[in-house]
Amino acid sequence: MKATTRKLMACLTAMLVLAAVMNFATPPQRAHGIDLGGVVGDLLKIGGIAYVVKKFDKDIDKGINEIMAKNGVMPDAKTRVVPIIRIGLSDPTAVGAAQVVGPPTQVDKVQAVGESQIRIGGLGGRILIPLSTKKAHTKSVRGVGGVGISANIKINI
Repeated sequence: MKATTRKLMACLTAMLVLAAVMNFATPPQRAHGIDLGGVVGDLLKIGGIAYVVKKFDKDIDKGINEIMAKNGVMPDAKTRVVPIIRIGLSDPTAVGAAQVVGPPTQVDKVQAVGESQIRIGGLGGRILIPLSTKKAHTKSVRGVGGVGISANIKINI
């Protein structure tokens, strides 16, 4: 090696050793982070899951259809995957994907599925409603008739 290269290497090595010594000589630093808990975190989770469902709806639909075909329960109607959300007082909020099945004209109208839990006396159940809109704050929230839910995948928030 040339003399200048050796001097440069020695200088770099000395700087690295000095930096390491200074790192061990200083007290630990406090870590900083962003807490995404609470309402903001829940909204980010819901938005992220809804985005994934929208982005990969055809792939999810194909996967569900393959699983159903293997088990011999493949419907003879059109299927489609849409977002599903469960907002409840006794159940945790959940969001995910639901596969709707039915006549093509009706399936094409479905934009989302809403889920709720009901209790009548000692009996309880869940209601899954195919909806014609994704927006919760609108006067045009209507169910879509003639369509059923054949699969339902949710993540608790």
